[in-house]
Formats: sequence, C-alpha cells, structure tokens
Amino acid sequence: MKNAVKKWGPFCGMLAILLGGLAAFAWFTSRPVSLRAEELTPAETMEAYSGAELTLETTGYQLYLTFSNFSDARLESGASVDREGKLLFDAGLTALLDGQWYWVPHKEYDTAGVGLEAEPGDTVQGQVFLSPYGKLPDGQYRITFGYWHRSSDGPLQEQDYYESYAQFRVEGGRYIP
Repeated sequence: MKNAVKKWGPFCGMLAILLGGLAAFAWFTSRPVSLRAEELTPAETMEAYSGAELTLETTGYQLYLTFSNFSDARLESGASVDREGKLLFDAGLTALLDGQWYWVPHKEYDTAGVGLEAEPGDTVQGQVFLSPYGKLPDGQYRITFGYWHRSSDGPLQEQDYYESYAQFRVEGGRYIP
C-alpha cells in the first residue's frame, strides 16, 4: 500500500490540481459578461441609407445577417468577404439598457479582407461572430453594420456614413429574433 501511495500520490495530487483549475476556468468562462450602463459608452443611432436593408435570421445559437442594397447607389463597407462572397460580419454590438443603446465591450480581434462593395441590387449574406463579446446576459441587442455612400472621388472616410441595424434578444443563452 505504501508503495502505491508513493508511486501514484504525486500524480493524483497534480491531477486534482489540474482538474480544479479546469473547473474554475469553465465556471469563469460560462458566466455572462456584466453590462452596467454606467460603465459603458452610449451608442448613437444613425440613419440608414434609403434602400439599404439589414435582416437577421437565427438558429438559436448562431446569427446570420443579410445586407441588401435596394438603392440606386453603390454602398461600401470595410466588412470582410470570403471567397464565396459571403460576408464575415464583425459588426458592432449594442445592448439596450434603461431605454438607451450602449456599445458592448469585446476582446481584441483581427479581421482581414478586401471590404464589401454592394452595387445596386446586390444582396450579401453571412454569419455574425459574437465570440469576442463573451457570453451575453439575457436582454435586447442590436447589431450595427456601417457603410459609406461614395458620392465623390475623395477618401472613403470622407464620404457620407450610414448604419443599418438588426435587433435580437438573448434568453437563456439562445438568440431570439
């Protein structure tokens, strides 16, 4: 018996520490982020370009957006598009707290792409990636998708800027349109 304790004791001790650490990590990462209005930045609501439409679909645990350009102008965004032309939405997320929209903080992340140019009549679909925001508490949310209408030859950031929005709720970890 003494030999078994000598042989397996350190291993079992390390295993117990490792399992305890994993349990603490799982508990910490499964908690919803804290959203308190006094700690967040208010979000401005901007006008959408006439004829631009953002719609949302959900499977409960994934969000999909469709951006449609029903206008007569080309609209441009910095959003990434994959090889199949599907939009990789990394749009902003706001939460409705006490009747005011606030930006939801997120972890830093990188995206790469050529950007989106939606010609009149174009429709682009894609999945929304909310993992940088962590587990969202129950509440009302709004995805913000920004874009420009190029009306001159100047830099894009000097063009007229617009935003379209798609709202959803989180209930028990599920996305509800």
